[in-house]
Amino acid sequence: MRRDWTKRGGGPWSRQAHGSYRGSFMTTSPIWLDASTATWLECRDYLESSPFAVLPLGATEQHGPHLPQNTDTVIAEALAMAVAKVCGGLVLPSMPIGYSWVWRDYPGSLTHSFDTFRAMVKDIARSMDRNGCKALMLISGHGANPEPLKYTIRELADEMEMALLRVFYPGLGEVMSDAESPQWQPGNFHAEEFETSMMLHLRPDLVRMNLAVSEYPGKSTNQEMSTIPMGALTKSGVFGNATVATAEKGRKWFLACTEKVAEIWRDFIAEHG
Repeated sequence: MRRDWTKRGGGPWSRQAHGSYRGSFMTTSPIWLDASTATWLECRDYLESSPFAVLPLGATEQHGPHLPQNTDTVIAEALAMAVAKVCGGLVLPSMPIGYSWVWRDYPGSLTHSFDTFRAMVKDIARSMDRNGCKALMLISGHGANPEPLKYTIRELADEMEMALLRVFYPGLGEVMSDAESPQWQPGNFHAEEFETSMMLHLRPDLVRMNLAVSEYPGKSTNQEMSTIPMGALTKSGVFGNATVATAEKGRKWFLACTEKVAEIWRDFIAEHG
């Protein structure tokens, strides 16, 4: 059972224990809060008034010859903060390593095992549940994270009251309706027009556009059903056309993605607040 220090009048959450600090530590209640840079008192007060949190999940993996390995993390974190600024939420530190088994043979690419990734997400969720959070949204910028997340949040639902939501670019087909290049497969993209444009908007200093390429690897009928990793299908690591990416597309698509996720998060908060 969750301990409610605020009602019991003791422990580290107690206003009785730390009431004298509130004048110097706290500002007006913000609509969102960055957990990394906030004090624990600020986190306490934020969760008391807005018991909702957002966890960005990224990856450290190859993104072609032109994008940094933290591409998925950069986008997930930016999206989490943008949505929180609109709807509210305590933005937690990003998970910079995800489930990236398919790129394991690329130097520099890192991956958690399936079980380790799920265990880390569970530990964070349990921490937030204990902190009094009522709803936690998991925003992934990496396409292989949502599958283990699906089963993770189902298992967590059996042990806690906190509601959990996983999100990975909802409505992306509509968002990218004006894209110049087709996706490698529907919903299957990597380091191409979309991700490169997003990075040109968010972190242009990290993009090497002079090295951008277009590659549509041959499709393997056995790839989804076997142990053939996606990394074995490509020479460059790109699945799609990165050469047509622009910062303007990235700005437009980022705003559209923010609106899509914000709509979902706003409804989720209303349902579980």
